[in-house]
Amino acid sequence: MRRWTKSVIVIAVFALVAVACSQGESATTTTAAPATTAAPATTAAPATTAAPGTTAAAEPEVKFDIGVTAEPCEGGNPDRGCIYLGIIDDETGPFAATAPALVGGQKAFWATVNATGGIGGAFDVVIPDDLVKDGQYKPDVTVQQYTQIADSIAALAMLLGTPQGIATLDSMKADNTIAAPMTWWSGWDFDSTDQGLVLEFGTNYCFEAMNAVDWAVQAVPAAGRPAVANVGILKFPGDYGDDYAAGVAKAAEADGLNVAWEEMIIPASAGGDPTQAEAVAKIAADPVDVVFVVSGPSELAPIVGGAAQVLGENVPIFIGASPTWNPGLLQTAAGPAFELGIYYQSAFIGPWGYESVGHEKMRTALGDVPGNFFFVAGWASQYALKAAFEAAYAAGDLTKAGIYAAAQNLTDVDYEGMMPTRSFAGAPNDVFPRESLISRVDTSAVDGVSVVQDFFVGPNAAAYDFTEPCALP
Repeated sequence: MRRWTKSVIVIAVFALVAVACSQGESATTTTAAPATTAAPATTAAPATTAAPGTTAAAEPEVKFDIGVTAEPCEGGNPDRGCIYLGIIDDETGPFAATAPALVGGQKAFWATVNATGGIGGAFDVVIPDDLVKDGQYKPDVTVQQYTQIADSIAALAMLLGTPQGIATLDSMKADNTIAAPMTWWSGWDFDSTDQGLVLEFGTNYCFEAMNAVDWAVQAVPAAGRPAVANVGILKFPGDYGDDYAAGVAKAAEADGLNVAWEEMIIPASAGGDPTQAEAVAKIAADPVDVVFVVSGPSELAPIVGGAAQVLGENVPIFIGASPTWNPGLLQTAAGPAFELGIYYQSAFIGPWGYESVGHEKMRTALGDVPGNFFFVAGWASQYALKAAFEAAYAAGDLTKAGIYAAAQNLTDVDYEGMMPTRSFAGAPNDVFPRESLISRVDTSAVDGVSVVQDFFVGPNAAAYDFTEPCALP
């Protein structure tokens, strides 16, 4: 493995001294080029002529520009350079409660990477607080916030929200900024929609839903309930609700099930009814075997609790999408309903207590925190970015253009067992991951759920011809 040593960094610094950037300043890709010619130390390597065996050990020259410095990160390893990442999250909108855990997981990930060698032993990676911006879950604000930090970052460690991300893509493309999304829209795997800028992680809402339907068809009657014939869908408006609902509908049709109804529910944070009385009334008036819920935790609690109270032993099975669950629900008035065994969680990744190398590293790094899905998602979202940096470093090009180019050809990105290994190179239908899992409520688990069906691909997801997004925002 090639190694970027301090001496080479110094060479690059000298070459860049007139324009070397610290955080908050920008450089251009052209500034890095002289490093190759100005590398007296490398030419001074005539010693290698006397000792041919050392020629092979010649150190690589690495170009870098915006968001990467030869100077160390604040508090970082003094012998390494620094790669700066930015974040656009939601600190004041409907997902504000998730921001601390998501960002905490992402920062913990990079602190662990830095403690074990960083990128090529030559660069640490950090997310400074002043590069974490509140997009307010609004597309226009997200674009504005991106513009403010674009000249200070090598990449975005988080871009939250599908419409928000789509609105920002043109600005990101202008300077080749790649991003880890915090959304599982099925369109992120198509260059025609994400311009090759988004490094999604885990399967999408659509395949997660297909697998959930296939699992329910087998598991519900196996648990002593009648065979599944009718299902209902309660969903948020937008890509989250539409993409998951599309997966339910496609799988239900293939399995011969009837989608009896599909109802919109408005987030409580957006003025929706906090009691979700209309949704509960629909469940009671038009009974189904399984209700798929695509919401947030605040809406899930009154729906499950209300339905259990109204229908008693006739209450249906509920299956929620990944972001629907929060262990705090067990402490609400709906807690006893969740403990009845009527709620299941579909997910693209194992919960906090899942056994994998990545989960263990995450738990060790985060220590005594109230573990939940959002810490896990924040941590897992960074693996592909790390792979892109490592590939760009190995190619000697940590410019934004170099990082972008490296990201297009990633294969075998390893998530340390948190999710299946995947590739970003090739047609989506051939390489996109389709695995998901199912959890049940478990009051002994830190985040209130444990796995009942490990990663699997149901027959509908396996057979699906994935040539376009399941739903458009």
